[in-house]
Amino acid sequence: MRGTQDDNIAMTDTSHAPAWSRTGLQLFLLGFATLFLELVLIRYLSGHIWNLGYFPNLVLISVFVGMGIGFTFHHHLSAKRSTTVYHLAFFLLLALVAFVYFKHPSMPGFSSRSALFGDDLYFTAVPKALAQQSYLPFVVSMLSVTLIFASIAQRTAKSFQAFSPLTAYTLDISGSCLGIVLFMLMSWLQVPAWVWFLLFLAVFLLSLCDCWKTAWIPLIPALGVVLLARSQDAHLLRDKTYAGSLEVVWSPYQKLEFARKSEGGSVYANGVHHQDIITPKEVPASFYQWIYDARATRKELQPYREVLILGAGSGNDVGVALGNGVTHVDAVEIDPAIADIGRRHHPLRPYADPRVTLTITDGRAFMTSTRRTYDLIIFALTDSLVKASSMSQLRLENYLFTKESFARAFELLNEGGSILLYNSYREPWLLEKLQKTLAAATDMQPRILAHHGDFVIVSATKGDPLTPELRQRMAALQVEMPTDDWPFLYLRNRAIPGVYKGAIAGLSVLLGALLALLQWNSRKRGGYKGDAAIKVAFALMGVAFLLLETKSIIQFSLLFGTTWVNNSLVFLGVLVLVLLANWTAKLFKSKTYLSLIFLLLILSSLATLIFPLRNLLGLGNPALRFVFASLLTFSPLYFANLVFSLIFSDQKAPEHVFGWNLIGATLGGILEYGSMVLGYNDLAIVVALCYSAVFLLLMWNARRAPAAAAARPNLDS
Repeated sequence: MRGTQDDNIAMTDTSHAPAWSRTGLQLFLLGFATLFLELVLIRYLSGHIWNLGYFPNLVLISVFVGMGIGFTFHHHLSAKRSTTVYHLAFFLLLALVAFVYFKHPSMPGFSSRSALFGDDLYFTAVPKALAQQSYLPFVVSMLSVTLIFASIAQRTAKSFQAFSPLTAYTLDISGSCLGIVLFMLMSWLQVPAWVWFLLFLAVFLLSLCDCWKTAWIPLIPALGVVLLARSQDAHLLRDKTYAGSLEVVWSPYQKLEFARKSEGGSVYANGVHHQDIITPKEVPASFYQWIYDARATRKELQPYREVLILGAGSGNDVGVALGNGVTHVDAVEIDPAIADIGRRHHPLRPYADPRVTLTITDGRAFMTSTRRTYDLIIFALTDSLVKASSMSQLRLENYLFTKESFARAFELLNEGGSILLYNSYREPWLLEKLQKTLAAATDMQPRILAHHGDFVIVSATKGDPLTPELRQRMAALQVEMPTDDWPFLYLRNRAIPGVYKGAIAGLSVLLGALLALLQWNSRKRGGYKGDAAIKVAFALMGVAFLLLETKSIIQFSLLFGTTWVNNSLVFLGVLVLVLLANWTAKLFKSKTYLSLIFLLLILSSLATLIFPLRNLLGLGNPALRFVFASLLTFSPLYFANLVFSLIFSDQKAPEHVFGWNLIGATLGGILEYGSMVLGYNDLAIVVALCYSAVFLLLMWNARRAPAAAAARPNLDS
């Protein structure tokens, strides 16, 4: 499938075409399609591959590998064959959707209730048969993602050749910006998945503006993709034989299914049983009622009157609280679709009561901003089934269960008030971890109110100080407390579990082999030869930037909440910074200031080691907190983009080194697992080391370039 030399020359003769040309529109649309489909598949596959919501970074890694392959191997395809391979992307997408529809792949390593990868714990509630499923269906799904994006990226690489490097990069990123904005809009409107694929088809067809005669070909597989995606929303993922009332909603976080009964019903998230809506008859015997019964046994304490419920869900906690005479409830729920199900279907009608204020936001963000005080703060069933970002190991609720979060909750308690947590904790050490963190944050003794199997209700009450013996026992527990810098509630201690180490080593070897193959291919098969130092520098920039971007999104989430809106806006902000850096790079006539920019980049990356972003939580003014957070977060991202743009602008084969950069970003996604040991703040050191290595490689390359040029024969003589 290798293109001829004439084919490649013909495709590069249009270099420096105007950005508003047909080719410019095509590159813009390809940027849109790539980013949009990336977001679509992360959400869609997490909704249909059992327990993948915990590991969306695997989809992201598959995307980056595919894009890297497409950009670096595109020169093997002639223009005609490139179009054929691009058409193939939709056939591959149909194959992936059909495979997921009929085969029902599962994330390996899960039982019907949980998974324990080393000391990293995951909750689930899925059919037992999934535990016996092999790895093969999951591996096939991820490989399909890689092939789809390789097919699209080779087309983008061809379009890159028509422009100067910065112009091509700007067009690509501009399309990506529009892609994320439209996906944000569709998430806000809770549009179903089949509509996402329909919009992707429209953009895909428009990007074929240079070959209208064959543009109809993708319509055939596209129809199949849309019909299959729509059919998946017509039945319960967990049980296809279910014939009762079913409501399917794609919330901004996950696929939700509500199986309604005559009274109440069950909510499923990404196919996993998530919560039940209780009926009035079930309230007296429910564990929700045990909370208030236990309070009644303590005659020295007043009944609960002001209550804050974090993770209010469909309203069970709220309904029972109202039935026990509370005067006001602040109900906080991060997923608007779950709250809406409760608003419409809960038989107790908790969210219609005037004593209730429902707030759709992140629980930690709510506690940071509220000035109200409470008699009871409930950390309800906040065991989400999705990650806060596809780039990180954090789940939506991780920042709720840190030492600093419990300390803030304690500040919000009235005298005699209680912090309360409950769940089926699966592992004894997880309960010990929560007790130890509660004790350290509040200096109060954690009491067990109820213990049935692995279901436990634990509380800490203002006025129940720790005894010296209990303090010593809590300190002796062999678990590490989660903090705002290391917020890993479900990881027993600082470590990368062995199973992850094996996967990391395997992926790193494969990616290293891929980079070696790229270098060999470029030298032996007539591709872009370039300088190895430059290629490695671009790969390292990919590693560093992915880590920097992940760190920024996660730490911004600490300050303003792990909501999908905040994460999407930060991601969009990063893309806007790329455009700003490209514009700035065009103003520079030379690389005179490159050393200074590198210095500013490294210093700004390390700034949060001196002044951690979590310190800004003490700023009462949200606007002021946002300004300082933006300066600390976006400054290194801007300088990193500026360095990239300045170096990228001189590349003779920008699409090739861009491929190396994408594969480097894949390695960065793998190295992000290091946060399990270092925490997120110390990732800044890794970022600074990577950019320092990039600087040294560039300096070494610049010094050897004159000598290499002098050694070459003078062809003009």
